[in-house]
Amino acid sequence: MEKPTLSKLLKMQLLYCFSGLAYNVVSYVVVLNGGQQLSTTDPVKGALAMSVYGLFLHAATFGYMKTYRLLMLASIVIFSWGGVIIHVFNYIEDPTLYYSLPLWLLAMGINVFGLVLNVIAAIGLFKTDLPVSSQ
Repeated sequence: MEKPTLSKLLKMQLLYCFSGLAYNVVSYVVVLNGGQQLSTTDPVKGALAMSVYGLFLHAATFGYMKTYRLLMLASIVIFSWGGVIIHVFNYIEDPTLYYSLPLWLLAMGINVFGLVLNVIAAIGLFKTDLPVSSQ
């Protein structure tokens, strides 16, 4: 399998970021209209976390590869626990905490997609095609 370029990886990570943001915005709109949030994640906190993640990606665009890879390692720890593991345990314990099974699966798909991308970034499985800073 050929390694993705950094620019392609960043585009995929932005897709993950915007997907997570969109999921949380929809959840917030549902709550504002008197419905149940889509998952156990508070939609405002979830959107804030995805926004901070989006800021992490700027390290790579500025050429700070070591910083980018460390931030992706932190993202793996944070989002694998809060975005995948917790939701699996919560759903097994009480599926009614989630709006529906299809929306739970969508959230899991978004988060697993992001987790895979963050692992690729953290271990450096990409070709650098952007300028690199001498950190």
